[in-house]
Amino acid sequence: MKKIILRSIGIYLNLLARISPKKAGEKGFRIFCTPFGGKLKKHHLDFLAGASSTNYNFNGTNIKVYQWGHGPKNVLFMHGWQSHSFRWKKYIEKLPLSEYTIIAYDAPGHGLSSGKQFTVPLNAYLLSKLVKKYNGFETVVSHSIGSMSVLYALAQYPHLSIGKIVSMATPGKVDDFLTFYQESLGLNARTFQLIKNEFQMYVKLDLEFIEASLFAKNIHIPGLIIHDKDDLETPYINAEALSKSWKNSSLVSTKGLGHNLRSPKIIELVTDYIEKNAVTIENIEAVEEPFLE
Repeated sequence: MKKIILRSIGIYLNLLARISPKKAGEKGFRIFCTPFGGKLKKHHLDFLAGASSTNYNFNGTNIKVYQWGHGPKNVLFMHGWQSHSFRWKKYIEKLPLSEYTIIAYDAPGHGLSSGKQFTVPLNAYLLSKLVKKYNGFETVVSHSIGSMSVLYALAQYPHLSIGKIVSMATPGKVDDFLTFYQESLGLNARTFQLIKNEFQMYVKLDLEFIEASLFAKNIHIPGLIIHDKDDLETPYINAEALSKSWKNSSLVSTKGLGHNLRSPKIIELVTDYIEKNAVTIENIEAVEEPFLE
């Protein structure tokens, strides 16, 4: 059913491109940037209810921001595409709240935040505003397109007060997402180019320059890169390129965890890095216990 819906959208955009190229480009870009995640479940809401939450006005979009603890060290967690702040439950539970102020937020169009559109530049700009609001973060932990957003933010706003980064399952370049979008919808070359043109007008940057490894070249703060060799959504080659470009980083490879990287060992690795700057370079294999979705 999902495949039929995607193909139907593609047929519509291909036809629209013949009648009104500009509208096809605009509409195709909007669809590309629209997350379709489901509603939060009861156990999601139960956990998030334990946080102190606020609505942050981000240029008219209400961003749901959660806070745990009131310690002197600020840590920010950033989720990926079609996810939300519950993703970080086990990480948050492992950190001592007397030492840390832990912040997480639902990105635009995700979780309990308003808005319908999500892009890396938009999320990066939001990050820059939250850094200012909380007077900087000792550590920023991010996953997937959240990780791309952090790297993009540091390229665009190089003086952000961030001490170190955990970058998990980071995509390589935006062109990979666009190509997947084209193939999923069955877009012809003309329609696809119209959508790419619209994207480039939005970001005011050639798409080949929206690449994680290029952003990382001028990043001097330390970082921990975690990536699975079996990641089907963001191939492992992306992590190798990022690690090579980001001189002050350490790469930890995993096997069998896929894109989501759900494992108690990953939680331990990340929280040790937050608390002790410790990095254990080892191959982490297999999921040890199920994670509640």
